[in-house]
Amino acid sequence: MRMRPEEPVDLPEALADALEPLSLRAGREVFAEGEPAAALYLVAAGWVRLYRLSPKGREVTTLVLDPGELFGEEALEEEGRYAHHAEALTPARVLRLPRPGLLAAWRSAEVRRWLLERIVRRLHAAQDRYRERRYHEVLPRLAALLVEQMRPGLEGLEVPLSHEQMSHRLGTGRDTVTRALGALALRDLLEINYRRVVVLDPEAVRRLASGLGEDRE
Repeated sequence: MRMRPEEPVDLPEALADALEPLSLRAGREVFAEGEPAAALYLVAAGWVRLYRLSPKGREVTTLVLDPGELFGEEALEEEGRYAHHAEALTPARVLRLPRPGLLAAWRSAEVRRWLLERIVRRLHAAQDRYRERRYHEVLPRLAALLVEQMRPGLEGLEVPLSHEQMSHRLGTGRDTVTRALGALALRDLLEINYRRVVVLDPEAVRRLASGLGEDRE
């Protein structure tokens, strides 16, 4: 399952030869919180999830990264350690830049500018996603995710995501997503199948995503 077609990443010449491509299956760990930060990573395709463990051992998603976003920037620090766990939320392709190559490339002003622009962009995206979680209801955000990910399938317009994947993407609990999907199914907007959702009324889901639909169960 691929979230979107892979697009070429515009890389500075000093970085291109140092990057190591990695293909990851869904659920594959990239690194763990507290590990020495041995490399910087760039998402080329799919989604990568950053999360931490609560004192009770529950996984708490902090961010889901899209293609073109960096993670593991702790590798820029002297004796840095990763502040999160990172895993592929979907089948994904990432580009790995080991720390020695990163430090060598850092001498280039073009590389420094390129990296800092993407780190700042990620910080802004994290702030935007926080505000979105804080001020928007789950149903419109879920509907927007369904609209973004639905594509023609054997049974109509299908969204090939599990409830858990949706919950990580939305930054909410799995039970919340399951209840929201159930509410939409009761309104005959969709049908819930194993690891995928079939959208029965795409126009109504689009209206809900845009805030024009009624939000009642």
